Amino acid sequence: MTMPLRNPRLFRPLVRYSLAFVALGGILGILAPPAGEAASGTSPESALVFAVRVSDHSAGKSPVVRTVTYTIARDAMRIDAPTDGTVRSYLWNLSTRTVASLDNGKKTYHADSLDKIMGFVDFSQLLGQYAGNNPKDKVFRGAASRTVAGVSCTDKTTLHRFKGRVVGMINGDQKIVQCLATDFPGSDLYRSFQSGLAALAKKGPSTKSAVPPPFLPLSLETIRTTDYSKGFLVKILSALHLYDSSKIPERQVERETVTLLAVRPVPADTFSVPVSYRKETAPAS
Repeated sequence: MTMPLRNPRLFRPLVRYSLAFVALGGILGILAPPAGEAASGTSPESALVFAVRVSDHSAGKSPVVRTVTYTIARDAMRIDAPTDGTVRSYLWNLSTRTVASLDNGKKTYHADSLDKIMGFVDFSQLLGQYAGNNPKDKVFRGAASRTVAGVSCTDKTTLHRFKGRVVGMINGDQKIVQCLATDFPGSDLYRSFQSGLAALAKKGPSTKSAVPPPFLPLSLETIRTTDYSKGFLVKILSALHLYDSSKIPERQVERETVTLLAVRPVPADTFSVPVSYRKETAPAS
C-alpha cells in the first residue's frame, strides 16, 4: 500500500510540469538523487537541453508567460521553472527512484520516493484532460513539414473531449495541435531516457533483452485550445452561492513552443541536490 505524501503542496507544481513534459511527447516516471550525490556518478556528460516558452491565456485575463528549461541525460532529467516568484528545480533520476523539488531562492529542497508521488495523484486521470487518449478522439496528421527551433516537424491535430473527475462539474472540448519531430539533436538521449522510463513503469529491472518501447516524438510546439462547459452540479452550486462559476473560463489557450534545442556538456552535479541546500521538514499531518 502506498503511503500519502507528507506535504503534497510541495509537489503540485511538479505534477503540472510533468504534464507539460507529456505534452512535449515524453512519459512520466523520472526520479532524483539524494543531496550531494550525482545522478550518473560520472564526470560531465552530454545532455539534451531545450527551453520551452509556455503561454497560458484564459478568456478575459492577460496571458501568463514563462520559460521552462528541460535538461535530459540518459538516466536523469532536470526541470527548471519559475514558480511562485522564485525558480524551482525538479530533479529526477532513473537509478534512485526518488524525486526532489528545489527552492533555489530559499536554498531548500524536499525529496520523496516515486511511489509516494504516484500515491498522491492519479496521473492517468489527470492525463485524460491533456493527452488524446479518449477512444473517441479524432486524429488528423498533416503532410507538410515546418520548422520550429531550427528543426523540421509535422503537425498532428487531435480533437479531444474530456469529462471532469466529478460527474456534472466541468467538461471540455479540446483541439490539440502538436508539431512532432523524430529526428533532432539529442534524439538518442531522448530515446534512451524514454526506454528507461518505460522499464520503471513496468516496475521491473531493465534488461538488454527487453524490447524497447515505441519512440515517442518530441513536440516542438503544442497549442491546446479548450472550450469548457459547466455541468449541472456547477450550475446548482452557483445558484446556491456555494461555488463561484466565474473561475471556469469559457476558453483557455495553452501554447508550449521550444525556442532552443541543443546537445551540450553539463556539469556532473546538474542532477544533484547542492550540498549547501537545507532539507525541508514536512509539517506534521
